Formats: sequence, structure tokens, C-alpha cells
Amino acid sequence: LRKAPRSPLQVSVVTLAGRQVATLSADDRWSKQDICSRVPGLSGPMLQMARLLYGSAELSEAVSLGSLGVEDGACLQLLFDTKKSLQILTTSNDRTAKLWSAESGQCLRTFKGHGDWVTSAAFSHDGALVVTSSNDRLAKVWSVASGECVRTLDEHTHSVKCASFSPNSTQVVTASDDGTAKLWTVESGRCFRTLKGHRHCVRTAYFSPDGVRVVTASDDHTARLWNVETGDCVRTLDEHTNWLSSASFSHDGLCVVTAAYDQTAKLWSVASGKCFRTFSGHRRSVHSAFFSPDGAVIVTSSSDRSAKLWSAERGECIRTLEGHRGFVTFATFSPDGGRVVT
Repeated sequence: LRKAPRSPLQVSVVTLAGRQVATLSADDRWSKQDICSRVPGLSGPMLQMARLLYGSAELSEAVSLGSLGVEDGACLQLLFDTKKSLQILTTSNDRTAKLWSAESGQCLRTFKGHGDWVTSAAFSHDGALVVTSSNDRLAKVWSVASGECVRTLDEHTHSVKCASFSPNSTQVVTASDDGTAKLWTVESGRCFRTLKGHRHCVRTAYFSPDGVRVVTASDDHTARLWNVETGDCVRTLDEHTNWLSSASFSHDGLCVVTAAYDQTAKLWSVASGKCFRTFSGHRRSVHSAFFSPDGAVIVTSSSDRSAKLWSAERGECIRTLEGHRGFVTFATFSPDGGRVVT
């Protein structure tokens, strides 16, 4: 007797944001490779980083649709494991952001849609989304899988200088020239809270590792800590003597590091709001400051054409990174702390 032919399964592949990127007529013997190879635009390094989930179970080369019990009409969720291949996001006054492979130098994606300079770009913590900010007064959320814009965040009245995700990737915080920061829900694209209190442009805004607080940096010479739930300012960090360009949390959430046009970076206690260390050594404005994953080192960037690595404990410069011919506007660590991108 011949076996009856298998009925194909109709399955959809969707991103974390709920955007459908493929609808397939599949065989229940298909594995991850069979599915991913049929998703438009998914190739090369992006294919290597792809993960497919059915509920909490994961499809792999050794695990097929049938063995997971995937039913006709099911949805598979597409995620990306950015730890498998180091990627870099860049922004430009050409109105785009680009995603690059750090290993090959290959451009993997170009995110087009803004009407003016793109001022920042950041990954969601699951690697499925990117958020960008722009001088066109907008922030946009993009699918890494498709390169398409899935949300436009539109309530600021002036340039948006920074946008970043919450630790659970469900919220975005934006900082703007209009003197405010705003909190948004990724799923709906709606602003649910406005953080008011700065007297001038807000340059950056980042969540704490637990998602409970936000830290902002402003041209009014201060950084502020905010309660996400209430929108209240709970601390004002006020010792810099010029515009602040950056403020971000340590990975344990206990400290904040700030960078300013007064040529210094400063380390602050979140609990007390007091500055307990100043990093002096740059010859011009400091544009960014971020902790290494283990919190032991801080990297800064400056208009003096250099980036510097500092001991967080001692406040000493342990290395100067030189080679750029112009201002170094940003510097940060790779997820494993082994490399710095400027």
C-alpha cells in the first residue's frame, strides 16, 4: 500500500513586532533551514543569526515542524541572536541607518525612510528590531528581518536626538530638542508618558537595566533620573559646567556615567545622586560615555579626535584610541566587552 501524500501546512513567519515576513506552504518534515531559506531577504550573516520559535519551543536543524506539533495556520516567530555575529549600527546625515557585519565589513541592511539626518540607532534587546531617531522630529521602529519600518513615533515638536529600547523591548524612550523625553509602547506606537523638567534640549535618554528608571542628559548642564511608572524626576545630577552630551547606566544599575562639553565625564551614585569620580584628560568636548559589560571600564569619545578607556574604580585613563581625522562622536563596547567601536 502506498502512503497517503502529506498535506502541506500553511505557516506564517512573523517578527516580534507582529509583522508578517513570509507565508509558506510547508512540509511537516521541514527544519529551521528549510523555513529560513524561504524568507525573503534572509541570507548570509542574517540567516546565521536567525531563530524560529513556535510558542516557547525552538525549531532547529534537528527539530522539524512535525516534531514540534506545528499545526496548519500556525505562526512562527522570527528572532535574531546578535551574539552569534557581531553587528554594528551606524547613522548618517544621508538620512539612513545601516546595519553592518563587524566580521566582514559587509552592509547587511539599509534603513530608509527618514526625511533628515538620522541621529541615533539602537537594537532591541532580542535583536529583532531597531529604533532610529532623526532631525525630522520622528523616531522609527524597524524590522531587522525585512528592513521595513513597522512603527513611526510622532509627537515631538523638534528634532529627536536619541531613541532606545527598554530591557524587555516593549517600550522606547526618546530625547528631543523640544526639551522633553517621551515613553512609547512599541506594539501600538503610542506615547504614554512625557518627561518634562529640563530647560533645554535633551540629548540622550536610556532605560536602567531593570526598566524602572530612565536617565536623560540635557543642554541645561544636568542629567535627570526619572521614574518610568509615574514620570516623576527622582534625582538631578548637577555638577557639570557645560552642556551634557550623554548619560547612561552601569549594567548593575547602581551608577550613571555622564559626558559633557566641559571636557569631562563623571560617575554618579544612583542612590544618592552624588558625583564620586571625574574623568579628566580629553582636550575638547566629550560626546559619549558608556560602561563595559562588567562595569570595570568606561569608554569616552571626544572632539579631540580620540576615544579613551578609563578605569571606573581609579578614574585613570588606561588607553587612548587614536586614528580618526575628525571628531569622535560615539564609542561603545561590543556585548562581550572585548572590542570598542568608534
